[in-house]
Order: sequence, then structure tokens, then C-alpha cells
Amino acid sequence: MKGIGVRIFLVLVMVTLLGVGIARNYSTAQISQTAGPGSSSYGEAQIQKFIRSVTVQVLIQMEKYTRPLMWYQEVTATGERGEWKARYGDWSKTPTPVVQSGTGVIVYSCDGGQYSGTFILTNAHVVQPLVQSSILGSPYSPIDEYRLDDLIIETMPPSVKPKPEARPFQQYYFKIPSNYVQIKSKEDQFYTVYAKIVDYDLALDVALLQVCKPDGTPAAVWGLPYASFRDFDPMLGESVWVCGCPLGIPFSIDRGRVNQVNLDLGTGGGIVWNKQVKIDIAAAPGNSGSGIFDDRGYICALLHGTLIYAGNYIRGGILAIPVTLIRDWLTWRGWAFIVSAPPHVSAPYYKPAG
Repeated sequence: MKGIGVRIFLVLVMVTLLGVGIARNYSTAQISQTAGPGSSSYGEAQIQKFIRSVTVQVLIQMEKYTRPLMWYQEVTATGERGEWKARYGDWSKTPTPVVQSGTGVIVYSCDGGQYSGTFILTNAHVVQPLVQSSILGSPYSPIDEYRLDDLIIETMPPSVKPKPEARPFQQYYFKIPSNYVQIKSKEDQFYTVYAKIVDYDLALDVALLQVCKPDGTPAAVWGLPYASFRDFDPMLGESVWVCGCPLGIPFSIDRGRVNQVNLDLGTGGGIVWNKQVKIDIAAAPGNSGSGIFDDRGYICALLHGTLIYAGNYIRGGILAIPVTLIRDWLTWRGWAFIVSAPPHVSAPYYKPAG
């Protein structure tokens, strides 16, 4: 089944670099020597405060137009029934407002001359409507919508398809009134913050946004708290934090452990689900793009899917992209200055020189 309905549903149901670590990063051997939560240097409250400060909600405003489908069979003179045929209703005159919601992590916010600005990391599938217009449909090429009972949901590889005998109950398409993503950093934010997509990769399921002005030029916004990447992937049994916007409700912080690494689930929805990290934290649509942080405040993975069974989200079904893949992507795509930026002064692991 083609279209944004299936693809967004899929990624939400499966549900959107330096070879040597730089001085501020720590290696696997060093991790046991670093002070942990509850120590004299910092505690869980400080880590939670920092993680929350670098987490934002990513929103795309869309307009949905629908038309109903009525199915019938013609009966021949001998009483035999013919094939099912569709009778199309009229397109809705007034669109239904729809908000595509996800989460993002501020990964750079510096005044560095050539590299000034604020950059946010999220999933490619969260911003896919802005980079792949074909998935929006049109009045002449609409998207079929099926009831949940008429869909077959598989996890290896991730896929969603209608049952052979299923018939759509309506069709739809989307319009997007703006070319920019909206960023929300507070629950009660009344003003609009714009961000443009500066790079993305649908197969890896990552996208990089830059805060901009309404006309699309980079905004002079910097000095915000931002997260840093560590140089090795999550480890089995490791304690981690996540902050996101489940079901579009900002902001939720939770803690859990890594329970599987290096999962290979195949390819589905245009995403290559290899080297996946699985975490025993509950998640839901809207969490896509959430940062997975270790106990010292470093990003170790990026959430981009959650498994379900019989329509229920599975606790422990979070799927995340390991940090080394993200670091490599940023470096080779020309964003190495993000990877190599010094930690923000508010980070719990930051220690000024001297």
C-alpha cells in the first residue's frame, strides 16, 4: 500500500564522525571511572534538567482532504454478482487540520563564525512530508485508507499492507501550507520558531534542522544548551535516559536499560533497520527523534520506532539508531563541526579547563 498514511503509520508502529574520540569523550574502558548519578559531582536531577533543556518538539502543520468510497456489486440477469466497484464521493470542502509531531535534540548552538546557528537532530520520517512530496498524494492520485482490521502488520522486515480482500473506506491527500518545521521548546510556548531541513537520509532515518527566519535564512540563534555525542554505541544492560513527546504531549522523561543491540530487522518503509538498539522503555508515536542519553548526558542513540503487538505498544520495544552511525553520517555529509563541538557549559559532565 502506497502513500503517507501507510508510511507514516509504518515508521510510527515500528515505530523517522571521528574515528578516534576527541578529548572530551570517554572510551568503554573509562566509563567505569567516571562519576555516576548520586555522586558528589552531580545527580539524577541535574542530568534530567540537562536532557530536558536540549529536547524540543518538532511539528509540521498539514491539511487533510478526504472523500468517502462506497462499494457495490452489479448483478447480472442470471443473478450472478460481478466484481466490486467503487463509487467516489465528493472531496471535503474544508480540510481537517493534522499535525505531524515528533521530537528533536539540539546538537549544536554556537557562534562560530562560519558555523554559527542552532542545529537540531531528528528522524527523517518525522519531516518526510517536507522532503518527499509524492507521499502527500493529490486529488488525482489520492491515498487509500484502510481500517486497522484490514491491515497486515509485520515486524521482520517492518511492513504494513492491506489484506488481499480488503477495500479502502476512504481516500485522502495532504496539503502543507508552510515549507518549514515548527519547533516547540516549552509546553506553553506561544510564539513560533521556524527550522529548515538542511540534510536528511531516509534509509538511516536521520535529519538535521537549522533554526531559521520565516524567509528561510539562518536565524542568529545560538548559546542554547546542546547535547554532545559519545564515540561508542550503547552496551547491553547499560542504563539510559530518554526525553520525548509521546502522542504529541510534551515533554516526558523516562529511564531504562538497553536490552538488545545489533538487531537486524531488514528493510521496511524505506528505512534500513540494521544495527538496531532495543531499550526497555515505553514509547508511542511522537517519541520519534528522541535522544537516548547515557548516565553522563551524552547521546548514545536516537529513537526512531517502537514495536507493537495486537495493536498494543510493547514496553521494551523501542528501536534506536546507534550513535556511531549518526556520527559517521554527520561527518561525511559535511557537519563534522557538530560532532567536534565542545560540550555546553550546562552539561553535567562539563569541567572547565583549570
